[in-house]
Amino acid sequence: MKISVVIPTYRSSGFIKNTLDSVHGSVGKHDYEIILVDDCSDDIESLKSVVADSPNTTLVSKDKKSNAAVSRNIGINCASGSYIFLLDSDDHFKPGYIDERLSFMREGKHDFCFGAYTNVSLDGRKDFIEKPDARDPRHYLFIEDKDIRTSTISFLAERKNSFKFNEDLNKHQDWGFLIDTAEHSQSWGYDPVPGVHLNCDRDERMSGSMNMEASKVFMNKYLMDPQHISGFSKRHFVLAALLKDHEAYRFFSSRIMPELLKPKFRLIKSVGDFLDKIGLFFLLPCLLGTYKVIARLKKS
Repeated sequence: MKISVVIPTYRSSGFIKNTLDSVHGSVGKHDYEIILVDDCSDDIESLKSVVADSPNTTLVSKDKKSNAAVSRNIGINCASGSYIFLLDSDDHFKPGYIDERLSFMREGKHDFCFGAYTNVSLDGRKDFIEKPDARDPRHYLFIEDKDIRTSTISFLAERKNSFKFNEDLNKHQDWGFLIDTAEHSQSWGYDPVPGVHLNCDRDERMSGSMNMEASKVFMNKYLMDPQHISGFSKRHFVLAALLKDHEAYRFFSSRIMPELLKPKFRLIKSVGDFLDKIGLFFLLPCLLGTYKVIARLKKS
């Protein structure tokens, strides 16, 4: 059986070797291919040098810069394996991950799967096991407040024409992929074994930035239920405050249903809205920063 691993790259030559090595170390005895799809990087020559020393690895260079969704779809289209695994360029597969995931998919007869992962940061490692309580992906993401990470996704290659990333999304691509794929999947599953290391410290990770346009596109495309809109907004209003993005904070806070918030977030919203009303919103990031420091000290 052949396995395909699709990895989008952008300025990744400095760390991609470790990612590739993790794939080589996880495939076991399976025939496999690694497909890198580069998004017009300026380090392409260095990337080519790394790829030249990596077995079973192909580099596809895009003619026009776009986004990671386009890159992943190109890689998926090029894949020739029976199963397709996705991986971000700064994440790593754990040894034995491929066999464990294949066994899980076969036993459950799943055509699509995502799962648990291990966050790796300067503070250490932490496993995230977020098994869904319900089969509705919107409920899972925005009511249960759980997550999907692209690097944990695998699916049957025979379904690849139905399992595509929304190329209009410049953010929240994994959320859109889960919602779209769940609608077409015959049987999707959540693997509770953390099989992937996710790098949480790299500055380029989009989860640590605001993109209001992209968020509005996602909301208009995927969210109609006020509870789901509230849950989506809850996941963004604190980040907006920390980034001192007043416009984004107002946008997301106004769409939150306070009765659905846990006490901690209800308090943050109440304080933030009050400071906004009296013209002192600039104090909120300082208060949140102090709160985070105190919380860390209590844990230590």
